[in-house]
Amino acid sequence: MKPMKNNILLLPILFFSSLGFSQKNPAEEQIMRIIIVRHAEKAEDGTKNPSISEAGKSRAERLNKMLKEFTIDKLYSTPSARTTQTLQPIASSRNLEINNYHPSDKNFATSLLQNEKGKTVVVAGHSNTCPEIVNTLINAPKYKDVDEDDYGKIWIVTFKNDKLSDCILLNY
Repeated sequence: MKPMKNNILLLPILFFSSLGFSQKNPAEEQIMRIIIVRHAEKAEDGTKNPSISEAGKSRAERLNKMLKEFTIDKLYSTPSARTTQTLQPIASSRNLEINNYHPSDKNFATSLLQNEKGKTVVVAGHSNTCPEIVNTLINAPKYKDVDEDDYGKIWIVTFKNDKLSDCILLNY
């Protein structure tokens, strides 16, 4: 049997060395990006749930190329064909699943902040839901509904350590 004093001497070393591994480096920032896009151009086919048009398919491909430098962790779309098809090129090129959310879910934006910390997510929505999601995320009524014929809006909302850092509105 080995003497106990050798093991006792190891305890302070193990304790103090473990502190270094459990403490977070204050210089590390947890970055979260939520990218919100309005769905691409829809086909005017008279149906209740139209697909995207040829112009919409081109826009969806442009969106995929535009976001190629981002590491995207998750995709969210309403159940409509046009929002899902807008994200399909991203999903296909990155082997990601498109998760559905209900457009009338008032808690969706808040749940993103709670459940997707440190991630980059892309959300496809509608002319009236995208601004609402962004306004909830930034906690200010800054953006109004998008014109029905404007399909090029994209907001990039960035949080650093759970605090709003930036909100950029682009057209693509």
